[in-house]
Amino acid sequence: MLVLEDGEGCWIDLDPAADPVLWSFAPTLVVRTTPGTVSVADTWQDAAFAELAAVTGAPGLRSMASVSVGAGGRLAVFDIRPRQLAVSDIDQLVDLANLAGEVLSLEQRARLAEERGADFRLLAETSTDTIVRGDLDGIRLYISPSVRTLLGYEPEELVGRRAAEIVHPEDRVGFAELMRSVRAGHLTVGVVEVRQRHRDGSWVWMEASLRLTYDRVTGEANGYVASVRGIDRRKQEEARLEHLASHDALTGLPNRALFDQHLAQVVARLRDGGPRFAVLYMDIDRFKQINDGFGHRAGDAVLREVAGRLRAALAPGDVVARLGGDEFAMVLMEDGAAADTAAVAGRLIAAFAEPFAFEGMPVTLGLSIGIALAPDCGEDPEPLVAGADRALYAAKLAGRNTFRLAAGIGTPAAPTS
Repeated sequence: MLVLEDGEGCWIDLDPAADPVLWSFAPTLVVRTTPGTVSVADTWQDAAFAELAAVTGAPGLRSMASVSVGAGGRLAVFDIRPRQLAVSDIDQLVDLANLAGEVLSLEQRARLAEERGADFRLLAETSTDTIVRGDLDGIRLYISPSVRTLLGYEPEELVGRRAAEIVHPEDRVGFAELMRSVRAGHLTVGVVEVRQRHRDGSWVWMEASLRLTYDRVTGEANGYVASVRGIDRRKQEEARLEHLASHDALTGLPNRALFDQHLAQVVARLRDGGPRFAVLYMDIDRFKQINDGFGHRAGDAVLREVAGRLRAALAPGDVVARLGGDEFAMVLMEDGAAADTAAVAGRLIAAFAEPFAFEGMPVTLGLSIGIALAPDCGEDPEPLVAGADRALYAAKLAGRNTFRLAAGIGTPAAPTS
């Protein structure tokens, strides 16, 4: 930086290309004056300056002084007349250099902040994740353009609004708890999975990684930033894997693990005053003959049709499961009344009276059923399952294609058909 004086005024020249004659002094100044402060009263009398073009020719500079500015910079004053600067003049020049250094430092920091801001905008606006900036009340102050792909909204449609406004009803409690932690300044980093409403009315699963931000001066929490991405595909895959783990691959019915889980739940509700229910264990009569006579492909086709007929007999709240092979189980929420449960069992046996078909050939089957009523046969899954199993064995002994009721723990099955 050069401060030039021509006897009529001063100016600052920051661009070397603006006056190459004056900037030709720069190398000499650096060599002669770094570090410290140097004053040259008469350039004609100084070998380092006497032959410079700006001294021998226009503008004919005769005196100069130079002081350090910041890290590696210089502030210099020139005159076309010889001049011996006083100590007070040098002090003023040093003060001016310090002020110039502060201005340069502020300019550099402002430029760096602008560059960082530009980098952030570039990252935010090109990221496939949606970047959100919000205050402690959950009001969004900024949303990156990728929200158009994620939720179908323009960013300005969501700025100034709370995310909770479009959260799925089933997810609102957990989301509200998260935002309470944000408002209280207790949550440093949080990850939440939540559904939000797309502009077209559908629901989109998303994962938000949220971090509190703090005021640089006070250190107090002043808001949050979040990186949000859609996870619909992941949720679909999770649901598929969960279904495979809990359902029979052939029939699509719940498997034994899911049946046991459901049975434990209805037992727990029963203990809390919930409704009575019945557990049914079922075997398909003469199913082995199908596999032996027509092959396993026929057996699989029949099992799928069996599942369909059992499923058709269900009322809301009932569950039917395939335990394995030709064994099935059912929980009937029929208030546990023996007459009602017996009526359902009768309808199930009647549904199996109609022949099954495989490649145009009729296949005749039957159904044997054992029934345990809750709480008559117990208030735990184990005695209920044992009672239904004993009753099923009794139905088979009775000639199959019938049902029996377990009278209670340790008692024979009642001959009801």
